[in-house]
Amino acid sequence: MLTTGGNRVAYYYVRQKNGIMTAESGLKWLLRFIGITTIPAFIAAVMPQSWLAYMINKAEPGTSTGILVTYLARILMAVYALIGLQCFVFAADIKRYRPLIWILGVGSLIVALIGLIVLFSTVPPGHRIGFFWIVFGDFTDGLVKGILLVILLLRIPRCAPYY
Repeated sequence: MLTTGGNRVAYYYVRQKNGIMTAESGLKWLLRFIGITTIPAFIAAVMPQSWLAYMINKAEPGTSTGILVTYLARILMAVYALIGLQCFVFAADIKRYRPLIWILGVGSLIVALIGLIVLFSTVPPGHRIGFFWIVFGDFTDGLVKGILLVILLLRIPRCAPYY
């Protein structure tokens, strides 16, 4: 591996062999965790219509469960599952997929920040009940995972591009 600062790379490998968690192994575990927690969303993408309608009404009573609402819910869950699958692939080879992991981390930060700003600016304080907190938790989760991805990526030693 060709890098600037050979001592840093040698130290990195020594620490990894001694069983100490490195930024790269931490990133692998974070990507696996994201995969494990998002792939089950595929279940919601393919569940029967009556089950999905029940879940939507449970989260936000009185919501119409017409074709648009259920379509959006299914597509959102399918996207979550796809991101989880991609995270498993990314965890298998950090060096190869590093640019895509950067896109995932920075994209998560941007989407979560914009989502939180829009959520709090459009929902009046008196209406912040029920499903509002589910959406808030989702955006907060994305923000935390994005921050962790970026921090771990910054801590991984630079190396020659993988081709």
